[in-house]
Amino acid sequence: MTPGPQNPKNDFVAAPDPRTGRSKVSREELWAKVRVPLLVVVLLALGIASLLLYTADRRTTRQSELIVSPEQAEALRQRSLQLEAAFEKVRQERFELKDADIALLEEALRLQEEYITARQSVGTDNQRQQSLRRRLHLIRGEQLRHDSDEAEAKALVLAKTDEAAAVPFLRRALACEQEIESKWEFSGLADPGRRARLDTRLRRLESAPLWQKGRALEAEAEALFVAGKFAAAAAKFDEAIAAETDFLARYRDVRNTEFGRSDKLADRRETALSGEAWKGVAAQRTQAEQLEAAGNWTGAAQAWQGAVDAFAKLLTDYPKSSFADRTQEAKMAVRLNFCRFHGEIEALRARRDRLRATLRERQADAAVRQADDLVVEARRLGAANTGTFLEEDAERKELEFLAANAAVVRAVLVGIDANLRPVPSTGLRMYRTEIPQALYASVMAANPSSVRREANPVESVTYAEAEAFAVRLGWILGAKVRLPTRAEYLAAAGDPAKLPDPAQARTTETSDGINVGLAGSAPANAAGFHDLFGNVEEWAQASPADTRAPVFGGSIATPLTKVWAERTVYKREKSRTLGFRIVIE
Repeated sequence: MTPGPQNPKNDFVAAPDPRTGRSKVSREELWAKVRVPLLVVVLLALGIASLLLYTADRRTTRQSELIVSPEQAEALRQRSLQLEAAFEKVRQERFELKDADIALLEEALRLQEEYITARQSVGTDNQRQQSLRRRLHLIRGEQLRHDSDEAEAKALVLAKTDEAAAVPFLRRALACEQEIESKWEFSGLADPGRRARLDTRLRRLESAPLWQKGRALEAEAEALFVAGKFAAAAAKFDEAIAAETDFLARYRDVRNTEFGRSDKLADRRETALSGEAWKGVAAQRTQAEQLEAAGNWTGAAQAWQGAVDAFAKLLTDYPKSSFADRTQEAKMAVRLNFCRFHGEIEALRARRDRLRATLRERQADAAVRQADDLVVEARRLGAANTGTFLEEDAERKELEFLAANAAVVRAVLVGIDANLRPVPSTGLRMYRTEIPQALYASVMAANPSSVRREANPVESVTYAEAEAFAVRLGWILGAKVRLPTRAEYLAAAGDPAKLPDPAQARTTETSDGINVGLAGSAPANAAGFHDLFGNVEEWAQASPADTRAPVFGGSIATPLTKVWAERTVYKREKSRTLGFRIVIE
């Protein structure tokens, strides 16, 4: 017999007991873990017990009050119905309800509420109770709204003449609206927008006295300032600032005020505080001006230095004062330096006068050397902040021009006198021809003519350009040069009633009417002047305030007539047949 399968080996290995070696929890550790939660539970239980004991009497009393028999509860309902019916009867009979009438509805509502409470149905939805409540709230709300409307209407009328008298009425209107919102909310008449509008109007009227007070204080402060009472003015400005601050804190949302008014008042206050310092500066200035008038330039410089120092202290102590104007400081510094350099300034001007005399004597080389020396000194005095010989000043421009255009000075002085002729009966000399393009280009470093030919008269020049040429030519000649007047033209032309010799006039009859001729190409008249008639029209002197100026003599496009050719044009006009000539005083 074959033996069966052998039993498997027992490979089970017993695991150690997990409880073996585990440490036991001590009582102290357990107590540490549970004592805090236990303490919280005990305290909570004590609090609940205390509350129950405290309210026991009240709950007992309330329960006894609520214990009403069904008969008593029904009696409450019937009494409520009777009062409601009585109210409705009165409402039908009277046009206007009185407080006693409304009291019937209030009592009916109270009894209905007691009836519901007696039936222990506090949480139930009772339609009759809600209806009574809505009717009562609506009636009370309508009365208050009526009172509010009347009070507001009266306030609006009074506000036109007496704002203070309107304030109580607006307060009454606002109180009515607040009562509607807080006490009679079921009326549906609560209007937050209306209440906010009334509140804004009320606060706006209430703000008026404070607003006016601030302006009145400011006006008083300004009056004191004008009177020279600077300390009192500063104190008033302080009061005005306090009033403005109070106004902004309370009424900024209901009434507009000037933007930055507090800052402006503070600046005015600082200006008032600086008043005495400014008076000291003004006194120093007055003294300096008096010393200048007396010719005491050393004393004037000392006085101006005192004014500058006092003003510097004012700027430091009161930087926001309206007196702290740095342009004033700059002006005083210029006056100070003018006094300090006065001797040198006068010496330079005397040398400039000698330069002009040298130019009138036509000593070109000596004049150029003098101009070179003078321009260096003029630049030094201009940089020294003396207020003289600045780059934009005419006397500085004159010296700079002469120093920079030595060749032009030499060239013009050589031949200028040969081209000048005396104007009969005037003591003046006039250029014998229209100013040629060559001379204009040399002096102005430009030639605006439409047809450029140096021997032709310069044309296409405005009145201002002609005057600018005259000024520069005057610098070169050391004399005043200008445009001639109408009378000087007539004196140079002779008898204007006589027809000029056609040979002396380059007009439509003696030219092609298109091309301007050479300057001086026509024969001279008896006084030695060329082209007073024809060739190009010529600018004549006009007032600086005028926008138009006369032009004389006609041009190649003008017919020769017995009438003196003249017209008036805008000073800005340019034309290829419009030039000029000059006179020298």
